[in-house]
Amino acid sequence: MRAPVTEPSLRKALCDAGRVLYERGLIGPTDGNLSARVGDGRLLCTPSGVHKGALREGDLVLLDLDGRVIRGGRASTELKLHLALYAQRPGLACVVHAHPPSAVGLTVAGWGLDPPVVPEILFAMGRVPTVPYASPTTSDVPDAVAAVVAAGCEAFMLARHGSVVMCDDPMTGVLRTEIIEHTAKITIAARSAGSATPLPEDEIRRLLALAGR
Repeated sequence: MRAPVTEPSLRKALCDAGRVLYERGLIGPTDGNLSARVGDGRLLCTPSGVHKGALREGDLVLLDLDGRVIRGGRASTELKLHLALYAQRPGLACVVHAHPPSAVGLTVAGWGLDPPVVPEILFAMGRVPTVPYASPTTSDVPDAVAAVVAAGCEAFMLARHGSVVMCDDPMTGVLRTEIIEHTAKITIAARSAGSATPLPEDEIRRLLALAGR
């Protein structure tokens, strides 16, 4: 049985995840945002405009599920997206939004990761569709992602903007973001070499079944 997650341990986990995302080039200094559920009715969220590679545990903002600040400063400007995801998925524990450059670059070029060209991403998190562009920080973003979340996706790309991973804990979010970026690099390499043939749909269905998804 999984041990309850305490607020102090979650603060540390979010700071550690922010540092790793920055050190591995998956976000710029003040890019991206992370949040995690504390108990039934509260969230911890990264603050707006703070360097994710230098986050301190006291920097994180504690909020209720309506976005009202309980303790801390100003939450991420993408808070609307996070709140919408938690509302749509009551069992969701953590959201990691990053800006992996190769994966974002694919979406700028009009490409994506679904259908994928390699099988590993399917085992790690299932299909990773691209949501059409919506102005960051606005309510247009949660409105745009509602359909892919309802479809059961665990991760998706925001066109021209970044990746979003829904997961059980911050470091799982980091791991899956790395897989997204690695898959994007393979896709770009294949296209540079001539073509990037995606996996056939019947094989995708077979792999998802093997992965229990």
